[in-house]
Amino acid sequence: MPSLATIWSPIATARLLLEPLRSEFGPALHAHINDWEVMRWLAAPPWPYRLDDMREWIASAEAAQTSRRAAHYAITLSGLPIGAIGATGLRHGPVLGYWLGRPYWGRGYMSEAAERLVERLFTEGCGFIASGVIEGNTASLRVQEKLGFRIVNERFIQARPHGRLMPHLDTVLGRSRWSRLRQAAA
Repeated sequence: MPSLATIWSPIATARLLLEPLRSEFGPALHAHINDWEVMRWLAAPPWPYRLDDMREWIASAEAAQTSRRAAHYAITLSGLPIGAIGATGLRHGPVLGYWLGRPYWGRGYMSEAAERLVERLFTEGCGFIASGVIEGNTASLRVQEKLGFRIVNERFIQARPHGRLMPHLDTVLGRSRWSRLRQAAA
């Protein structure tokens, strides 16, 4: 099992700060996720998304962090939450998930945040990271491809916001591939 000694501390990027989720981030994050254009690419949250749903999710995320089963962060820009990113399943193999408020799309923020979290996970000893996208989410798939993730499976998943099964692409990235890609880019 990876050491994960520093996984729960803030992560700085050139423009962003990934801060462990806290209840005070709830209203700002709710304003961003309560947008169908954001929500339609997610599998787990209910739709419509209430502020109470956000409060419950943050409380659950904080409990998962306390028990060291997950690491969830608010993506902040100049101190304002603009999205969320995290890894669940830290004891058995992390699964990367993320979303970003629509006003911040297309600026490279998610690529920047995901790169640093992936780096942290591999530095802390994880051997691989799984992720994926609902088919058609080309922007999110591109974030993963830039990091070196590969599509390893296609399947249907229950997408709660849609209330039905949706096609999903499973992706994975191993530490050795990630290291080789970083060395080649240097």
